[in-house]
Amino acid sequence: MAETTQLKTLILTESAGKARTIKKFLGRQYLIMSTDGFLKDLPKSRLGIDAENGYAPEYITVRGKSPLLKEIEKAALNARRVYFATNPDAQGEFLAGQLCKMFGVNSKSNCRIDCTDLSKDAFKLAFANARPIDKNLAESFRVRKIIDKFASHKIGEYLSCKIYRGVKVGRFRAMLLKIIAGSQPDEEFDPGKILTPGVLLEIALRDLKFSAPKIRFLLEQFYEGLNFEKDGCGGLITYPHGEKISLSADKRTPDSIKQYLNEGQFQLYDLIYKKISGGDLSEKFNLTGDCTEFSLPVVLQILKINGEEFYPAGISSLLKRNYVKLEDSTFKITDLGKKVLNATEEFFGEFFTVDCYNDIAKKIDEVAAGKIEGQKVIEDFCSEFDKAFNAAMTSLGEDATPKDEPPVMSDEVCEKCGRPMMIRRGRYGLFLSCSGYPECKNAKPYLNYLEQKCPKCGARLAKRTVSRGKIFYGCEKFPTCDFSTWDEPQDKPCKICGATMFIHRFRDRAPIFYCGNENCSSRENHPINKIIAESRKRSETMKNRKKKKAESN
Repeated sequence: MAETTQLKTLILTESAGKARTIKKFLGRQYLIMSTDGFLKDLPKSRLGIDAENGYAPEYITVRGKSPLLKEIEKAALNARRVYFATNPDAQGEFLAGQLCKMFGVNSKSNCRIDCTDLSKDAFKLAFANARPIDKNLAESFRVRKIIDKFASHKIGEYLSCKIYRGVKVGRFRAMLLKIIAGSQPDEEFDPGKILTPGVLLEIALRDLKFSAPKIRFLLEQFYEGLNFEKDGCGGLITYPHGEKISLSADKRTPDSIKQYLNEGQFQLYDLIYKKISGGDLSEKFNLTGDCTEFSLPVVLQILKINGEEFYPAGISSLLKRNYVKLEDSTFKITDLGKKVLNATEEFFGEFFTVDCYNDIAKKIDEVAAGKIEGQKVIEDFCSEFDKAFNAAMTSLGEDATPKDEPPVMSDEVCEKCGRPMMIRRGRYGLFLSCSGYPECKNAKPYLNYLEQKCPKCGARLAKRTVSRGKIFYGCEKFPTCDFSTWDEPQDKPCKICGATMFIHRFRDRAPIFYCGNENCSSRENHPINKIIAESRKRSETMKNRKKKKAESN
C-alpha cells in the first residue's frame, strides 16, 4: 500500500527570524515560511496609482520574488490550512489580507495569528485564538501607503525639474527636514513613566550612544526571537512598535543569556530589563535649543509625532542624501537640504507641517477604528496635493523638464590631456569625464575609495554607482580581485577575524550584519550565506542567457 503524505498546516510570516522562532515552538505537522516582506507592492520606478480611477493602486510582484512566490503558492495549495503570523500592526494586517487574496484564503476565517509576544506559551495562546482579518486596520495601512507614495512620487517629479534628477523626499522626511531647520525648544521634558518605543529610543541614544537604525535592528531581533540553545528559543520583548515595550512572558534576565548575546545586544537588553523590572522610568530630558542626534527624538515626542517606527530610516535617508550632516552630534542643514526646503515650501509647505502630518495620522487612526472611510481620506489628500503639484510644475514654464546633476570637479587629472576630470552623473550612475570635452573625450568609471578593506585581498574597497543610481562596493583591484557586493561596508571590523563587516538590508524587516570573510567562524550557518548563494545563482543564470542569446545571433 502506498504511503500517504500528511498535509501540513502552513504558517506565513514576513521575517525569516520570526519563522525560525516559530518553528521551534511547533511540531513537524506545521510548515513555517517567510515571505521576506511584501511579495507584491507598488512599483518603485513609477507612480503605480491611477488617479483617474479613484487612486487605485497597482501591486506588482517585487523584483526577485517570483521564485519565492511560486514556492509559497505550491505550499499553500498543498496545505491543510493556512495561517498568517505577520506583525501585530496595520502593515502586518494589510500584508495578511493581501496574502489571503493571493493564496485563496477566506479572510473571514480564523486565519490571523495576532501575537505581540513571541515566547512559546504566548504564541501558542495567540495561535489558539486566531481571528479573521481586521479589514479596517488593513485599510488604514492601504491609505497611508497610497498617500505616502503619491506625495513622494509627485514631489520627486517636481524636484527633478527644479533641482536635478534623483532629488526627492517623502512626507515624514520633508517634515523632519523642516523640524531640523527650525528653532528648537529649550526646556526640560518629562515623557512619563511608561517605556514607550520613543522613550527607549531617546534613552538608548543618550546612554548607549547607539545609532537609531542600530537600536531598531536590535529591538526587532529581541522581538523576533533568539536561540538560547539548551535554554530554549523565543523573544525577549513584546512588539517594539506598539504603545509600550514590555518583557516577554519568559522574562529572561540579561545575565542568564549573556553568553548568547553580542556586546550591543547585551547592553541594550540590560538597559531595557533594568528600566522595566526595576521600575526605573523616571526620565527627564533637557533640551538645549540645538538639534542633536539625542534631542531630535525628544522633539518629536513634544510635538506629539508618533514617528519612532519611521525615524531611523528617515534620518538615515536625510544623511545619506546629503540633505543634513552631523557635526559634533548636531544636525546641520546642507546647501542641498536648503534647496530642497526652499523648493518645496512655496507650493507644498502646508503638506509637510507637523499639523498636517498629525492630522493625516489621526484620520488614519479613525479609518482603523472604522469611524471614517479610507477612500475619502485618500481622495481628499491626493486631489489637493495634485493641485499643488500642477501649480508647481506650471510655475517652471519651459524648465519643466528633468535636469542633470551639475558636474563636480574631482582630484583626478586626465591621463590623455592633463586637464582636470569632472564627476558627472549619467544614465548608469556617476562617471569621470575630461573637462576638455569635446576636444578630449576621455571618460571612465568613478570610484569613490573607502577606508574599509576588501575582505578577499586586503586592498581598498571602492564605491560605485551603476544603473538607476544603484550603489555597489567592490575591490579597487577589480577585475584582478572579483570581490563585489550591494551591501554597505561598516566602520567597525569583525571582532573574530578583523575583516570588514557589511549590512544587508531588506525592504520590510530588520537588516542583518555579517563578516565579509566567508571563512570566518561567524559565517557558519549565517542566513547571509543563502542570500549570497541565491544572488550568485541568479547572476550566473543571467550570464548564461546573455551568452546563449549572443551565440544564437
